[in-house]
Amino acid sequence: MDTRRVRRTSLIAALLVIASVAAGCAQPVRGEALAGPTPSTTPTRAPGSAPFDPCKIVTWADFPLEVRPQVDIAPRHRPPNPQAPDEVFADGCSFDNNELIPFKPFMALVIWGSITKIRVDPKNPADKPMMYGNRRGVQTADVDEKGQKGCVTRFTLDYGQVAGISLTNGRFPEVDPCKVVDGLAEKIVQRLDS
Repeated sequence: MDTRRVRRTSLIAALLVIASVAAGCAQPVRGEALAGPTPSTTPTRAPGSAPFDPCKIVTWADFPLEVRPQVDIAPRHRPPNPQAPDEVFADGCSFDNNELIPFKPFMALVIWGSITKIRVDPKNPADKPMMYGNRRGVQTADVDEKGQKGCVTRFTLDYGQVAGISLTNGRFPEVDPCKVVDGLAEKIVQRLDS
């Protein structure tokens, strides 16, 4: 066996490990730490691991009947856009039931991320403190310049992580987007705590 080849392979492997660790440590953490982790109710999950698959933790069956698509539309995996600095979540999934002509959006985004990047405490006048099971959070209702209602809720998870749902509703005027995100948040908490 060629000892130079073995040393070279070992050296390359060691450099790859060092580069991987250094790359992970070089990522800046933005935002301020707003709260510590909540007590663990899911001891089988390791710290730092994904708390849930955002495309599987809820389904269209968890949405109110009047906003569900008539045909089966699969949710789409939606990671954050690295070019958009305001997208501070770690992973997400988009549930879209838009009317295309004329365009009327119904878009829900289910996410999870770090509590150091996603705020869960009321800070602005429009923020409303929330509790989902034993998870504290904050909800913000909004109406955009086109008159489309929206709502965002964020709440604590174990190990310093946060879950959230963002909803834009320009398609179903009789449906309160905050009631929809409340229902989805309750489902997430129930499923994670069971």
